[in-house]
Amino acid sequence: MPELQNIPKAPVALLSGSPIIGGGGGGLDPMPIWTTVRPLTRTRKDGGRYVREVVAEQQLRSLCAQTEAARRARLVDVTDRGHDGFVGEEALVYAVREYQRAGDEDTAWRLAERLTERVVGHVRRKMDRWRLSADEAEECARDLFTALFEALFDDGPAGEFWEVRFWVCLDRRLWNLLEKRQAARDAEDAGPEAGFDDEPAEDPFARIADAGPGPERLAEYKEALALLTENERLALYLCRVEGWPEESDDPTRPSAARTLGVTGRSVRNYLRRAEAKLRAWEQGGNT
Repeated sequence: MPELQNIPKAPVALLSGSPIIGGGGGGLDPMPIWTTVRPLTRTRKDGGRYVREVVAEQQLRSLCAQTEAARRARLVDVTDRGHDGFVGEEALVYAVREYQRAGDEDTAWRLAERLTERVVGHVRRKMDRWRLSADEAEECARDLFTALFEALFDDGPAGEFWEVRFWVCLDRRLWNLLEKRQAARDAEDAGPEAGFDDEPAEDPFARIADAGPGPERLAEYKEALALLTENERLALYLCRVEGWPEESDDPTRPSAARTLGVTGRSVRNYLRRAEAKLRAWEQGGNT
């Protein structure tokens, strides 16, 4: 895959002068930053508020207790995940939004670039599976990081989910962009008479990128995955496609259990049930 050399700096060039810079939203009430951890305001469908991960909350409280000089040094300079002072992505998103809200755009941008540098390798590995051309990879990367920076500098509740599930948000945005690009490619290959839906597919298994299935096989995959519950599909995707561990004692390492908000035992149960359903489906003549 081509090198994505423009990723760390592209968002700055793309968004300089944008109305999202400079606290244009005004969605948060005035409150001195770093005196206490700002509570989340975004609500779930059941009416309850989103809650940060325990590790992210602990890191933010620790940052609030530090001097401004020590806090900035920790946020900017500590990049080793094994270091005691390492700040995870969710807490770093919070820091970007806090400095932006306070009008300290230089620090906000510097931290946003640090966050971008962390995810470049992850994004590159994801896009490798889709066998994109150099131009396609650069365009997709620009679109992704533009969306990321828009979310980082959105000071309203809409951007708060990135403080709760950063990697889930990033992967969803990337998958949607790749789906749209693949749909455009398929339409070109099918000829001028074939149309395509310009909206990204909601189901992350709607296309098996590595296998490159044809339309008939793709329909079969979708039929099989429709037999699974949402948690079974997500567990299967995270563990079998993304290669995430079922659970992890490392608070900085993403795992299926942490993402789904369940125990490792529950994830294993989801996987067993999903695999049993898919085996039964295959034995029914859909191999």
